[in-house]
Amino acid sequence: MDDRTFQEKSGFPKAFAILLIFQAIVGSFILVKDNESPLTVIVITIPLTLLFLCSALKLNLNSQYFEYHFFPFILKRKKISWDDIKEIQFIHTDPISDFGGWGVRLSRKYGKAFITGGREIIFLKLKNGKKRSFSVKNKEKLLGFLNENKIKYGI
Repeated sequence: MDDRTFQEKSGFPKAFAILLIFQAIVGSFILVKDNESPLTVIVITIPLTLLFLCSALKLNLNSQYFEYHFFPFILKRKKISWDDIKEIQFIHTDPISDFGGWGVRLSRKYGKAFITGGREIIFLKLKNGKKRSFSVKNKEKLLGFLNENKIKYGI
């Protein structure tokens, strides 16, 4: 068995958490000034902030399959055999205009997408007609893995 692998872990931009905390502070001050309880703002903000800070897209590729896991949105690891993939492309995207933001997204053009930070995605067209897209932090390392394992792709 070939031991050449590619592993990557990425998360949401930390600016999201900072923005949520800032909004919570401002919202709490406004509510306190109006003699209302800031508890609602805090109850909503803390879980959302933790969600952004703890979320992680993990890619684990080897010569047999493409495996992914996006905690806490997908609890079970998913595997796609290279034989089940019809086409692989690398695409420079804009998360806002192409996907409407970050997270698990649906796109007519790119299918089910798992978008964290950055603008590079690996786009998979499967033989069963489904499409999957994943944010990639280290495109060059991933291209090296695909070349070493003789896995064909388009750019």
